[in-house]
Amino acid sequence: MRHPNKNISDIKRLCRLYNEGAVFTAFDTETSSITPSTGRIIEIGAVRFTKNKIISSWNMIFNPHQILSPFIVNLTHISQKMVDESDVIDLHLKDFIEFTENSIIVAHNAQFDMNFLNSECEKCCLPPVKNKVADTLKLSRLLFSDFTSHKLDFLANQFMIDKGSSHRALDDAKTCMELFNICMIKANSVILKN
Repeated sequence: MRHPNKNISDIKRLCRLYNEGAVFTAFDTETSSITPSTGRIIEIGAVRFTKNKIISSWNMIFNPHQILSPFIVNLTHISQKMVDESDVIDLHLKDFIEFTENSIIVAHNAQFDMNFLNSECEKCCLPPVKNKVADTLKLSRLLFSDFTSHKLDFLANQFMIDKGSSHRALDDAKTCMELFNICMIKANSVILKN
C-alpha cells in the first residue's frame, strides 16, 4: 500500500517553510516485521519541533498480539514481556495522529513508516494520515551524494549526532530530527550559492 502523502521534494520550498518557523514532527516506528500485511507497529516515537526548538515528544509501546521474532527483539531491545504488558495501538493511534496535526512529518525512509502508519489507521477504521512528508533519506542522498551510505546510523556517526538507543523509536525520531536540521542548514547554504 502506497501512502497518499505528498512528499515535499522541492528543497527551496522546504527551506522556506523551515526558515519561516513551520512545525515538523519527526517520527519513527518499530515493527514486528518488515511488511504491514504481516506486521504491526510495536512502538512509535515522535518529536514535534521547529527550526529553533523542540515543542514536545510522544512515545509508546504497543501490544501487536503477535510473538516477536528473536531478530526483532535483538534489534529493538523490545521484549515480548514489554509488548504483552502494553495497550493495543487502537487505544492510542488517534492521540498520535492528533499529535502530528498541522505539522510536516519527517521520517528516514518515510515510505516504510508511513505505510505502516496508514495500515494501522485502516485497521483502526481511521482515515489515512494526509500530512506532507519530508524524507531525510532522500534529502541526505541529494545533499550528501558523496557519502557511501545513507542509513540513519551511518549519518548519525558522520555528523556526530547522539543516537541514544538505535532502533528505539523515540531515539531514532530525535536522530532523524537532528539529521533534518543538518540537511536544512546544508540546503540553505546550497541555495545561497546558486
